[in-house]
Amino acid sequence: MPLASLIRSEPFRVAVMGLGVFLTFFAFASWALIGSVATTLREDLEARIQNEAELLGRIYRREGREGLIDAIRDMNEDGPSPERSYGLFDERNLSLTGPMAERPNIVGFETREMSQLSRGLVAGRYVLLSDRVDQLTLVVGGNGDRIEAAKWRLTYALGAFGLFLTLSTLSLGLWAAQRAQRRLDQMDAVLYDVSKGQLDARLPVGSKNDQFDRVARRMNSNLAQLERLVASVKTTASAIAHDLKTPLSHVQIAMHEVADAVDPQDLAMVKVQAALEETDRLNHLFETILRLSRIQTTKDRSQFAGVSLQDIAATAVEFCMPVAEEQRQVLALMACQGTDRVEGDRDLIQQAIVNLVQNACVHAGPEADIKVSIEADRDSVTLSVCDTGAGIETALLAKITEPFARGTADRNTPGHGLGLAMVAAIADLHDAELILSNTAEGFAAALKFKFF
Repeated sequence: MPLASLIRSEPFRVAVMGLGVFLTFFAFASWALIGSVATTLREDLEARIQNEAELLGRIYRREGREGLIDAIRDMNEDGPSPERSYGLFDERNLSLTGPMAERPNIVGFETREMSQLSRGLVAGRYVLLSDRVDQLTLVVGGNGDRIEAAKWRLTYALGAFGLFLTLSTLSLGLWAAQRAQRRLDQMDAVLYDVSKGQLDARLPVGSKNDQFDRVARRMNSNLAQLERLVASVKTTASAIAHDLKTPLSHVQIAMHEVADAVDPQDLAMVKVQAALEETDRLNHLFETILRLSRIQTTKDRSQFAGVSLQDIAATAVEFCMPVAEEQRQVLALMACQGTDRVEGDRDLIQQAIVNLVQNACVHAGPEADIKVSIEADRDSVTLSVCDTGAGIETALLAKITEPFARGTADRNTPGHGLGLAMVAAIADLHDAELILSNTAEGFAAALKFKFF
């Protein structure tokens, strides 16, 4: 299923919009969370620094200046970025102990780069507390890089979670779009089958009772009603044709009796012969309607077997040859290109080919060339009937296979417009494709069968 069509589908768009709203709130919540964590960690660090400063102040009051210097000297850790850093400055801002060479400018908390204060002895950003102890300045610092590291770790974790959630949501959206598209494709396939005359086709109904299942049930109900209505119309048409055959047969018998009773030289005999010809045409029309109705309604494939299109086409061409010769037409059957075996009803396929060849003979005009050919490709075999006639109006190509449909130029030619309708019904019964087209030379009709 093309990815582009899935991305344009409604389920995927809804998933993307929902993801966009969620990511907006998620980004704001993450920003607030990271800020809250950083603030909490800094407050905790400042509280520890404040406690240590108070502890050193008590040492000063108990042991004096030298005791404070010794305590600070013991508490300073080694290394370029220790967890704690301490300093003590006299009233002239000279360092009495600790790695700090310069005294911070303010009293209270501030964040400074320790490499600037310690002349490179200690690295990193520290949270510093400067406090006055009599004439001395006590500086207690805590490494703030841990806070920044925690912020970045939390940022990466939230970013990874957001990315995972994004990919999961998009994947879920694609899955939902694919599932919906699959159901829509099933509906489209069924409706296509119905449009091709397979009125018993039905939409699949699942067990989840979702919107697709509810739509499928409603459409199946409508399709069943449509099938009943069409079947009723076909049955009525067949019944009318069948019922009319009996009185028509009686009329033919009566006309033959009249013909036997009338002198052949009598003028009335001409009228009787004309009436008999009309009744014969009506009788043939009713037979065609009944046969067309049987093919469309019964879908009987019990007579299907492997047949040779070349052999059937040869018989059809031989049957139509007198009509072509009467019109001074050149009717030829070309040698088969590839295999010609298909599965079908031999009599019906022969009827379809005869109809196509007769149509060419009748409508192509005198002295036309008519060529019947059979060609096979990888998965199908096609029988084509091509002529050098005038073709069919482009506007009529789409509906010329409907019963009683005829072109403007065909009004004065024999027939009732059922020949191509019969071919279309036979093609549908054989799951074949009837292809009609105007060509540069004239007109072409083709039956495309699947391989046997």
